[in-house]
Amino acid sequence: MINEFSYLTRQEVLREMSSFLAGRWIAVHCKRKMKDGRPLLVRYWKTVPLKASSPAELLALIDRLRPLQPRAFYGTANIYSRLETREDALNYEENVTKRTVTWDIDSTPEHWRATVEVARTIVDFLEKWGVSQSVWLKWSGRGMHVHIHENAVSQSLLDKHGVMDVTWSLAQFVLENIKEKVAQINTMYGSKIKVENLMDPQRVFTAPLSLHRSLDVACIALKPGDLDSFRPEWTNPDNPVHNRDWRIFVEGEADTLAEEAVKRIGGYLKRSIKQQLVAETVTAPPVFENPSGLPLEIKLRFNEFPGSLKGRKLYLDPMKAVRLLEDILSHYVLGNISREEAISFLEATRKVTLKAQGYSQRDVEILEKLYEQAIYWLRSYSKEEIERILKNHKSS
Repeated sequence: MINEFSYLTRQEVLREMSSFLAGRWIAVHCKRKMKDGRPLLVRYWKTVPLKASSPAELLALIDRLRPLQPRAFYGTANIYSRLETREDALNYEENVTKRTVTWDIDSTPEHWRATVEVARTIVDFLEKWGVSQSVWLKWSGRGMHVHIHENAVSQSLLDKHGVMDVTWSLAQFVLENIKEKVAQINTMYGSKIKVENLMDPQRVFTAPLSLHRSLDVACIALKPGDLDSFRPEWTNPDNPVHNRDWRIFVEGEADTLAEEAVKRIGGYLKRSIKQQLVAETVTAPPVFENPSGLPLEIKLRFNEFPGSLKGRKLYLDPMKAVRLLEDILSHYVLGNISREEAISFLEATRKVTLKAQGYSQRDVEILEKLYEQAIYWLRSYSKEEIERILKNHKSS
């Protein structure tokens, strides 16, 4: 059995993890469990977001968390200009300067060859668009991540279109162009691999050379040229085969692809906004016809890392109002705001904000019912019951 503290405090491990984690909001999975048996996930030290920009800072963080038995280290896709307060960490629109575009290949260890083929498909598509030197990969334990270095998209392009719109669109554009090939690989290998666009604001990814949260393997980095020779044995923590060249990038290498992606996709969730709103809300019955029941048709979901509730831009995008509602409830469940504060946020949004966002009358009516239902939950159910409702929706 591996000694987590001894492994995590190796000089190479500290160097590789801190190099990736610099500027990112850190999350740490620990061996200590919560009361319900789930692994403890730590994101703050008191009220300060976890961060580390050097091996020394990371070593100090590991030592501080040692009573909780830290094991797996994650960093956000977001790179922040400032990380001193909770508000800084949740200020995605103004405080995030870059993002590491990532595709998550969700697989299983026994289908590792199929996983490599899917990764190769993504790499080949990127190469056709001139993106090669800035691409790197990780074997995370059960699957792979394919990354584009955050500096491969120029700052001028990010400023022009917005960091979230560029990075989400880029991930989605590639995903839509490789989905048929992924289906063919699944048929060939009998696998059920999924490739997902996880470029939402809260997403975190395993740091290079971190341990997996439950498997005794190291998260190793690769460059595209390593795919042909990769073997799962490379993840052995005693002697990980890890490519330090994951840091290499060419500035602006992905600009052409990113411009095309924004043109085709249109930005963060904009193209699918109406379909999602209809799928999640229109089929729900009038919420007060049966006030004693739980309207499970309303797919409000729990966000483990909810966004800031201040300064949210909802204009012309009704799905953003749904996400704001989810974040308000999630902040309440996590203990970040009181019941009264949650109700106050919901009431103000329902009575005033929703009517000034350029939504259709039908969308306003749907959203008002959703907000009324959330207020009813807050006034009628315990925090634990609301958490259970939201998490049941997430897993359905």
